[in-house]
Amino acid sequence: MNAKKASQLPLNLNLDNEAKFENFLEFDRHSEVITELKKGSPVIYLRGAASSGRSHLLQAVCHEAIDKQETSLFLPLSCADKYSPEFLIGIERLDVVCLDDIQAIGTNVEWEEAIFRLYNNALDTKCKLIISSDKAPHKLSMTLADLQSRLCSFPVFMLDLPNEKEKLEILKFRAQLRGLKIADEPMKFILSRVNRSLKEIMHLLDALDDASLAEKRHITIPLIKEVMGW
Repeated sequence: MNAKKASQLPLNLNLDNEAKFENFLEFDRHSEVITELKKGSPVIYLRGAASSGRSHLLQAVCHEAIDKQETSLFLPLSCADKYSPEFLIGIERLDVVCLDDIQAIGTNVEWEEAIFRLYNNALDTKCKLIISSDKAPHKLSMTLADLQSRLCSFPVFMLDLPNEKEKLEILKFRAQLRGLKIADEPMKFILSRVNRSLKEIMHLLDALDDASLAEKRHITIPLIKEVMGW
């Protein structure tokens, strides 16, 4: 977005600097959806549970747009109660708009109407519109039937949750990006003790990195226990 509009956004709309395509560990099943997200497909519906990576990928699309000097917006609708649906007025003039967690505004007629107008206007302006949810389009609790009908017409791409082996690979991958050396056993210990989203696990890696540097210790199970109070 331009500087004037960006300054009007709540702080929680800022993009996560790490949510980029190069920081997303891609498995074979992701190739189709990532190809579509990078292409010029005008509308995409991305479905996946929390921690499936859909918020990461929506932000990655916006980061890539910025790199191409295009205008973009990532809007987490889980925070929609903190601002007005009037915010959507005119954003179809952007190159890319990503709306995350559309299920959060179900039965909110004002937001539904605003998104319906955005969809129709985006068709005229050629704005790329990507919408995500933890539900299939036909399972959304929408009051506005026209909006639900339009969403059901979107090409839908599914993101599955990573299995335990993949979580370990993701943890290793993100640790390597931070320059952290962690053996398999401490990593398995982390995954066995936390019931959190991958984003929260990444914050744990940051805390372990800080503790390791401050105390000049390797990241081991005893250090993990100290940092986490386990």
